[in-house]
This record gives sequence, C-alpha cells and structure tokens, in this order.
Amino acid sequence: MSDEKFEKVGENVNLIRTIKKSWKWIWNSDSILSWIVALALIYVFIKFLFFPGLSLIMGNSLPIAGVESSSMDHQMVKESQSLFYICGKSFSNSQKERLNFEEYWEICGSWYEQKNITQSAFDEFPLSNGFSKGDVIFVWGRFTPKVGDIIIFQQKDSSAPNPIIHRIVSIENGIFQTKGDHNSEQLIPSNNPYNTDETNITEDEIIGKAIFKFPYLGYPKIWLRDLVNSLLN
Repeated sequence: MSDEKFEKVGENVNLIRTIKKSWKWIWNSDSILSWIVALALIYVFIKFLFFPGLSLIMGNSLPIAGVESSSMDHQMVKESQSLFYICGKSFSNSQKERLNFEEYWEICGSWYEQKNITQSAFDEFPLSNGFSKGDVIFVWGRFTPKVGDIIIFQQKDSSAPNPIIHRIVSIENGIFQTKGDHNSEQLIPSNNPYNTDETNITEDEIIGKAIFKFPYLGYPKIWLRDLVNSLLN
C-alpha cells in the first residue's frame, strides 16, 4: 500500500476516533457546554429530521397537535371563581361531577339531535369521548372527511393564531361544518374575535383528522407558554 493510501486510512481512523470521543463527551460529560450541545443536537434532530419525516408518513403539515383549549372536553371546566361550564350550562362547586358519556349526552345532546345526529351515532364517532386541554393529538392527512371525524382546519379568512380542532357535524355541497364537543354553539364571525366561521369550511382548509390522543403530554408546552406570557406582561 502506498504512503498516500496509508495517510488516508490514518486520517479516516483519526476522524472516527474524534467522532466517538466527541459523542461520548456530549452524552457522558456533566459540563454545561456538553448539555448545551446535546440540547442543540436534539433540537436539530426534532425540527429537521423527526417532524419532516413524520409529516411525510402522516400526509400533512401538522402530524402532532397539542390541544390548547377545552373546546372538545366532555367534562365540566372551571371558567370562573365558583362556576363550571359545559355546552353553555353552568354548575356550582357542589354540582360538579365526573361525567360519563350518558351524562354528557343528557347535557349536550339536544344540539346534535337537532342536526339529526343521534346518541348511538355519536357514540360510534372517532374519539367519541372527546379530549382535554393538554392532550397531544396525532393527525392523519390522507382521508375522506365524513360526519363525526374530528378535523384540524385553518381558514384563510380567519386571524386565529392556531389551527382549530373540532368535530364535523355536517357536510353539504362540499362545505363542512364543525363544532367543539364542549361548546354551546358553532364559531361564527359574530361570536369570536378571529372571524372564524366553522359553518363554512372548504376541503382545502382541512389539514387532517385526529386519529388518537396521548393525554396530558402537551401540558409542558402550555405551562412554558403561560410562564413566558406572565413574564412579558
């Protein structure tokens, strides 16, 4: 073997040793600098490899969504000092209880029945028990929307800072209508500050549909956001 080839082999061996040494330093060292480098590598992996790869697999631009509101919650949610609300109805501390599906339907079902959605039909819908603030939702993009699906949508004329995740309650002439399971009514421009109109959603505004949830995994992001907002305000 020529001297030039020996030199290249030696350079490759040294490079491999350097990489191995650096890798061990990043993950085994307790220095502040190694922690910073490790966090930077994790961030790069998640942002530029994990999420793009997951988007390709799931077929949409938002494969994982953190739930930041209670609009799909099937439980009473505290919204004032002493009152809890669900579907526009208020309950005191003494009345608050954990609702099963039957109890949820007794409170909220009349709205759906007026839309010809029966209790038995709703019970067969995907994620028929809704989900809560702080849950993480996996979103599938390759599907044909149908009544009962929970979709994520972003309307062109809405100024809402984040996409909305609500359940389809009507499809007619290519127009989709949704409603939050916890809400008393649908969002229309007159009752929300973002000009959102969930009675007039087009298919090109749909990002994907919810297929399953991981409870509470989104709370760290919510806590961090609330902390930053409190510090800034």
